[in-house]
Amino acid sequence: MPQDSPVQDRITWYWNQHAPAYQRFQEQRLAHPDYDAAWTRVWRDALPDDAETVLDVGTGTGHAALTIAALGRRVRGIDIAPAMLDYARDNARRRGLDITFVQGDAVRPEVRGGPFDALVSRYLLWTLPDVDTALRDWRRLLRPGGRLAVVDAPWHAGGMRHSDTDPRAHAYDAEARRALALAEADDIAAWRERILAAGFTDVESTPLTELFELDGVHGVATDHHRTLQHLITAQNPGAP
Repeated sequence: MPQDSPVQDRITWYWNQHAPAYQRFQEQRLAHPDYDAAWTRVWRDALPDDAETVLDVGTGTGHAALTIAALGRRVRGIDIAPAMLDYARDNARRRGLDITFVQGDAVRPEVRGGPFDALVSRYLLWTLPDVDTALRDWRRLLRPGGRLAVVDAPWHAGGMRHSDTDPRAHAYDAEARRALALAEADDIAAWRERILAAGFTDVESTPLTELFELDGVHGVATDHHRTLQHLITAQNPGAP
C-alpha cells in the first residue's frame, strides 16, 4: 500500500494529532525509574554487543531510540508523522543524545547509513499496511547476520472497538482493519509467522512479564487495557 494511500493518510493523521498526548504518556513512563530500568534491560538484552548501528523504524517520539542511544549505540529513527518527530528531536536534545531522526515510510524506508547492525521497532507492526512488504524491506536495510528486534502485542485481540467519538474510529475504520494484517490478531504467533515468511531466521519470542507487572501497578494509557507485550528477535541470514 503506497505511503499516500487513503488508509495510510488516515493513520498518519491520527498519530499526528495524537502526538502531544502520546508524548506526555511516554515521557511519564521514561521518567519512572522502574520503567526506565525495565526498558533498558529489554533493549540491552535484545541487541548483540557488536550491534553498533541501529535503525529504529516507526520511532514515534523516540522512546526506543532514546533508550538504545543511552546504551552507547549509534541510532537513526524514522517515522511518517512529522509531529512525532518534532517531539523525538526535542527529547534527544534535552537528554544530550546524538540521534538522527528522518521522516519516511516504515513500509518502504529510505535511510542513509545502512546497512545497519540492528533494526528495531516498538508498537509498530500491528498498525502497518503491507506488513509483509515492510519486513522484506527491513531485511534489505540489515547487514547479513544483523538483528531484528520487535516489541509488540495483540492489542486488539477479539477486534477493535472504538466509540464514534474516538478519533481512532476514523483512522482505524473497516477499510483500515482489512489492510492491517496484525491489527486484530489474537496471538503473538501471528507476528512470528510474518517474520519467518519474510526470510528471517532464528525467530524467538519472549514475554515481557516485568512490563506487564509494572502496568498492573501503574496503570496503562487512557482507553487501553493491560496486555502482555513480547520481544521478538530474529536474524537476517543474508540478501533477500
